[in-house]
Amino acid sequence: MSMTTKIGAFFGPSRQYAVAGASNSPHKFGFKIFDWYLSRDLNAIPVNPREKEIIGQPVVHNIETILNTLKDKKDLDSYHLSTKDGLSISFLTPPEITLATLGEIASVEGYKDLIKGLWFQPGSYSEGVIQKASDLGLLNKTVYQDECILIRGDEGLLLSVSPNL
Repeated sequence: MSMTTKIGAFFGPSRQYAVAGASNSPHKFGFKIFDWYLSRDLNAIPVNPREKEIIGQPVVHNIETILNTLKDKKDLDSYHLSTKDGLSISFLTPPEITLATLGEIASVEGYKDLIKGLWFQPGSYSEGVIQKASDLGLLNKTVYQDECILIRGDEGLLLSVSPNL
């Protein structure tokens, strides 16, 4: 599957998004990318173990909580996960945290159906992270190779609406 196809598949009209490594610091990509989602009215959850709120949105401390809530078709805080078709995650965490988060994902029963896309931002992955995504059967849903959502995200949104462009 081409990277362009994966970028289009990352997005969807009933998708829940999460930003692992979201930040309150405006100069950090964790802030800029979370803001990118919000400015496009996309349902995004900031994930950060040390924050309570980012850009006015309640923070969830780990991806596992989001996946289990999604699996149970329930809502989480102000996030309406019960109506979502799955989760696409942008990673802005250091590779060792990304690797640990992939381990969390694997611990959730049915994760392959729940995860619709992984987007490893530049600096968030290593060969070990790519190998782990492959081992988990998620590499066909993974955007990496130095692709940045700030550069290719709008194209992906367009492709998700009109896949034959």
